[in-house]
Amino acid sequence: MKNLNLFRTIIVVAVFGLISVLSTYRARADIGLGIFAGLATPNSEINNIYNSDKLTDGATVNNLVRDAAKTGFDVGVKFRLPLGNSLLFNAGISWCSFPKTNILIQSATSNSALATLVTTQNIFPISVGMHLLSFKPLGIYATGELTYNIMNSSVEVTAGNYSNIDTRTTYNRTGFGLGAGIDLDLFLTLINIEAKYNFANVLGKVNDEKAKNYLTVNVAVYFGGKQPK
Repeated sequence: MKNLNLFRTIIVVAVFGLISVLSTYRARADIGLGIFAGLATPNSEINNIYNSDKLTDGATVNNLVRDAAKTGFDVGVKFRLPLGNSLLFNAGISWCSFPKTNILIQSATSNSALATLVTTQNIFPISVGMHLLSFKPLGIYATGELTYNIMNSSVEVTAGNYSNIDTRTTYNRTGFGLGAGIDLDLFLTLINIEAKYNFANVLGKVNDEKAKNYLTVNVAVYFGGKQPK
């Protein structure tokens, strides 16, 4: 319930902020819509889907041995609104998915394998942020975003038997992203290349949940949203 209320608050603030921005700049704004895709490189904790290195089954505590998460993909849509010669507002939503990895459930006392899980991790960031042009002639900018991350994992037991498994887990965290990019003006469209480091679970963590971060490198095509000359 706390995460749901936080999500609603973020959405309400974002909507009212967007309405305010649109009202202020409606006379001269060139709102742009973009579609992007690219690669997402995770840190070692992205596939820690139970937010723990151990699972408890009754009175028994068992270890989790995880394979490293592999590079995935990132796709989404984003719109942008110039606020002047060097500042630009942006907001969007994306789907970041990481390939299947294995988790071995191992007895903490005998180190014997109890079960093998195959997991897939997905993150759905909802973002609002700003671009600051640092070298306008070349379209180079720095960017910062606030993100609300819906984190979803699916789990399949492929070997053994274990009773205390959630086969699908979904939880929400608030984070942010920092990066840089370049806009290439092709007259009718903008080609955008952006690299950003994403901190997915800064707020809302439970117990000893470790930081889940990932790097995205995307290429986008924007229609509109160009900075004033």
